[in-house]
Amino acid sequence: MSAADMNALRRIHVWDAPTRLFHWSLLALIVLCWFTGEEENLATVHRIAGEAIAGLLVFRVIWGFVGGEHSRFSDFAAGPAAVINHLRDLMSPAPTRHLGHNPLGGIAVFLLLAVTTTVVVSGLFSSNEGLAGPFAGRWGFELLDLHETAFRVLQGLVALHVLGVAVESWKTRDALAPAMITGSKTRRADEPGADARKAGLVALLFALLAGAAASAFLITSPPGAAIDGGSGEGEHERDYD
Repeated sequence: MSAADMNALRRIHVWDAPTRLFHWSLLALIVLCWFTGEEENLATVHRIAGEAIAGLLVFRVIWGFVGGEHSRFSDFAAGPAAVINHLRDLMSPAPTRHLGHNPLGGIAVFLLLAVTTTVVVSGLFSSNEGLAGPFAGRWGFELLDLHETAFRVLQGLVALHVLGVAVESWKTRDALAPAMITGSKTRRADEPGADARKAGLVALLFALLAGAAASAFLITSPPGAAIDGGSGEGEHERDYD
C-alpha cells in the first residue's frame, strides 16, 4: 500500500440514530430541568422534563443490550486496568483512537446513567412547599435532599464529561462531538475499523415503546402527598419531579 493510499480518509458509521437522539435529547432535558428547578411557575415544565428523562433512561438501558454495536454496554464496559492503560496511552505521542467509547468514556456513560437515574427516581419521591412528585409520601419516602445532592453531582459529572471529550478530541485528533451528530468518524485506510452492526427493527420498537410507556405513565400520574416543611435550600428548593 502506497503512502497516499495509507493516508486516504474513509468514513466509518459508528453511532446509530437512536443513540444520537438519546444523547442530545437527554442533554436538552437536563438543561431544561436545570433552569426550571428554582422557578415555582415552571414547576410543571420541570416535572414533565424529568419524567421524559425517565422514559429516555428506560430506552437507553434496553438499547444498551439490544442496540447497535457501539451502543451496547458490552462494547464499552471496562475495568480499572483498561482505564489506567487508556490514560497512559492518552499521554503518549500517538494515542490509540477508539471507534466507540474508549474505556474512560465507557465509565463516564455508566456513571452518568446511574446518577441521572438517581436524580429522576429521587425526584419522583420528592415534595416541598405543596409540590410533589407522583410517588411523594409513598412508603414513607421523602427524597428531596437526595434529589438536590444528586443533581449537583450530575452537574459535576457533565462538566467532567465535556472536559474529557475536549481533551480526548485534542490528543487523538478525533472529532468526538461531531461524530455524535453525524454518526460517523473518519479514519485513514491503514487504521482498523468497519461500519458498526445495526440493531433490528423489532428491538428498536420494543425499546421505544417501553420508554414512551414509562414517560406516559409518570406524566399522567397525579402528584403524591406533599410534605410541608421539607428541607433543602438551593437549586432544587421547589423541585418535585
